[in-house]
Amino acid sequence: MKTLLMLAMAACAVFAILLILFQIFVKNKKVKHTTMLVLNRLFGFLFLTAVIVGIAALGAGYIATREEYPNTRETVVMTMEETRRFRFVPRIFLTQTETDEIMARRDATMDEVMDPTLIHVAAQDPQSETADPSQPSTPKTDNYGLVDEDGDGYILVPVSGRGFNGYMLIVLDPTRCFVAKGGNGQTINLIAQRTGAIGGINGGAFRDEKGGGTGEYPEGLTIIDGQMIEAARWGQESFAGFDSQGILHVGYFTYADCLDMDIVGGVSFSPPLIINGVPQDTSYIPSGVNPRTAIGQRADGAVLMLVINGRQLSSAGATYDDVIDVMLQFGAVNAMNLDGGSSTVMYLNGELVNTPSSESGYSRGLPDAFMFR
Repeated sequence: MKTLLMLAMAACAVFAILLILFQIFVKNKKVKHTTMLVLNRLFGFLFLTAVIVGIAALGAGYIATREEYPNTRETVVMTMEETRRFRFVPRIFLTQTETDEIMARRDATMDEVMDPTLIHVAAQDPQSETADPSQPSTPKTDNYGLVDEDGDGYILVPVSGRGFNGYMLIVLDPTRCFVAKGGNGQTINLIAQRTGAIGGINGGAFRDEKGGGTGEYPEGLTIIDGQMIEAARWGQESFAGFDSQGILHVGYFTYADCLDMDIVGGVSFSPPLIINGVPQDTSYIPSGVNPRTAIGQRADGAVLMLVINGRQLSSAGATYDDVIDVMLQFGAVNAMNLDGGSSTVMYLNGELVNTPSSESGYSRGLPDAFMFR
């Protein structure tokens, strides 16, 4: 609170000094009285507006973080934490101890340990090398009744719900999946071309030092090809990654945990949606209706890649609970929410499958992506 007041006072002081300097300048230039009067009034109006807006923002932030409104207070803290760029805002009004207490309540809901023995990667039946390529492949029905019409090992299914639509991409062999590095404005199609991937979805969090939204650097614990690309920001982080056997691990892990689990590729984001077949409580993070991306895995090892369109007339978006419901419908034992919003994108066979909500209507630069060969 004191910090914000000091900043507001400093801003007002700077504005006042600029106004005085401007008056001295125009006086020395012998500006006409009428012009001087208009300019003074304009600067006065701008100064007063800045003060009013500052006071209003101060009041709103103060009220929203009061103990009398615990739900609003927690919402503000969690929203700013999820936004990342503005995580400093709650600390203007709250002490470090108060924000730590709120974050601790979040962490207390994330103590379920994933059981990898619930996943049994099914043996794949590759086509014979002697098969006649001119003959059509025999359609295969997977363990959940979905048909792989052309026998290429993946199935694309449209999904829809109340107010949203999107796509589920099922990759039957999890060992085909991997995490690919992006960054520096690389869109998902460029990532696919560089890595020889057939398709995939966007991955984890990112930061751009220049704020251009280019996905320049991954944020949080990131592992690619068995190497740590980015370290954890704090001890345990919400993480989803594949081990060398194709099992997707979901939960809160340290880098040491990832080494013990033989993780070869994974990214950080939150929250975990399903662990051991149990839907997780996501109420500690304000969900809202937005474009969403998630990754999950069935008991037979098949990987579930989900994108939900959002911020469009035909599809407003989905909540975390909506994503959980869709994942459960497709048999997910474990699932993790990934970066959403303008980052939500699915790529397959040279084309974008969904409609991104970015201003360009195309894929934005990504720090990394879950892809498959």
